[in-house]
Amino acid sequence: MSISKERIESLIEFQKKYNLDFSDINLLNQAFVHTSYTNENNISVFSSYEKLEFYGDAVLKLCVSDFLFNSFPDYTEGQLTKLRAQIVSDRNIFEYAKQLGFEDLIVLGKNEKKQGGAKKQSILACAFEALLGAIFIEYKEKGYEKAKNFLSENFLDDILSFNSKIDTFNPKAVLQEYTQSIDHKLPKYNVVSQSGKEHKKTFFVEVSYRGKVIGKGSAKTIKSAEENAAVDAVKNLNIKGQQ
Repeated sequence: MSISKERIESLIEFQKKYNLDFSDINLLNQAFVHTSYTNENNISVFSSYEKLEFYGDAVLKLCVSDFLFNSFPDYTEGQLTKLRAQIVSDRNIFEYAKQLGFEDLIVLGKNEKKQGGAKKQSILACAFEALLGAIFIEYKEKGYEKAKNFLSENFLDDILSFNSKIDTFNPKAVLQEYTQSIDHKLPKYNVVSQSGKEHKKTFFVEVSYRGKVIGKGSAKTIKSAEENAAVDAVKNLNIKGQQ
């Protein structure tokens, strides 16, 4: 995929602003290319941000887990899981993408552009994860540290501020409210397995709705495992405003 001189200048300016230095400008550009563009121009889907997004999702979760684990040593696994789920939700990383000016950098097909794709939560959130994936790849053995530093330099205060919201988030209640709003049916929790010695068991729980598994979680108690499964379900169902 060819890149115009003007586009290269925009990407160089972006890098200067956020302390990045890509030797492969094509890799950086790819993080902003939506599939609507590759589809309309008969370009391989591998030139879009899809695979980078897959990678970046894992990088984001690991970085945030690192921040939370070290910042809140007294928090339980369940509390950390709830907090991370809120931080990495599409709703929040969409806001981070807007702060970085992604609306001006995203590359869209003509139809998607007309439909306001540059302002869509799902598109900008995915591009944000793709950028983290690109950073991880570009910096090779230092990729994780660079991605972590990038988040720390730009968003650490925002990330840690979610601590004040942890007690207001009840994933089981959120999920129940959601399913009841559809057909008045409740989600069902099931312990599918357990491991470990009697006094150190880990319980694995699945939550189902309409006979379909919508979330999974594990913890040292059944209650916490159910809460973690509910957190997973809330994220999987993309329940707005509650992730």
